[in-house]
Amino acid sequence: MLGIFAGRGSLPMMLIEDCQKKNRPFVVFLLQGEKYEEDYSEFNPYILPYGEVEKFLRILREKNVKNLVFIGGVTKPNFSSLKVDKTGALLLAKILANKILGDDAVLRAVIKFFEKQGLKILRIDQLLDCMVSQKITLTKVAPSLAQLEDIALGVRAIKHFSDFDIGQSLVVAQKQIIAIEALEGTDEMILRCKDLRQNSVLIKMKKAKQSMKADLPTIGVTTIKNCAAVGIAGIAVQANSTLILQKDEAIKTADELGLFLTVI
Repeated sequence: MLGIFAGRGSLPMMLIEDCQKKNRPFVVFLLQGEKYEEDYSEFNPYILPYGEVEKFLRILREKNVKNLVFIGGVTKPNFSSLKVDKTGALLLAKILANKILGDDAVLRAVIKFFEKQGLKILRIDQLLDCMVSQKITLTKVAPSLAQLEDIALGVRAIKHFSDFDIGQSLVVAQKQIIAIEALEGTDEMILRCKDLRQNSVLIKMKKAKQSMKADLPTIGVTTIKNCAAVGIAGIAVQANSTLILQKDEAIKTADELGLFLTVI
């Protein structure tokens, strides 16, 4: 039995649909108060507040869940006002101890906590075919030499910003960084580039110390359409680290819009 701890976005539903096609049994968990775009009611989800860790673990045992995946984005809670049970207090203490080190450290602490409970935390790419391992251009259009130089600059910048736990993506044009992803997410960052420089490049990759088991950088058809709308010429994603949702459709959309999609 697979436990699916669903966050926002389309990725959790994609996983559920894949489980249905493959007859893989699953149980869905939702966070109370989270604003979900998808309707999960037909799957009889368990809706849990942040602090009820003991209830969560009890359900996992009752359902004989051995494998768990955290999938989709979640809104960061106000840790100081959380109501927690006894086990939740232990987890909260670990979260607060790592909070000063940034979101990635918090995620690693959460994953390690549940692994110590005997659960196997799966990576999304172990369940869905949404990652590319080969460094290759996937589209008909390839980046120019100047764009490759912009991509190289973006890669160095993201590696540098990783020390400050800042964004998984940025936009570069003519060897200048013109936008960096903040709390608003990639698509909102892209929209901020509307009145900036044309022929820019979006670079998306995981932060240096980021866990592969949660919150991986992700692009999809919407990302590609947003890039085209603001004049971004192409997208570079990191091999073995960036999820490409609906991969075939994403490549087709990029080709139709004249963007390049390259794996670095």
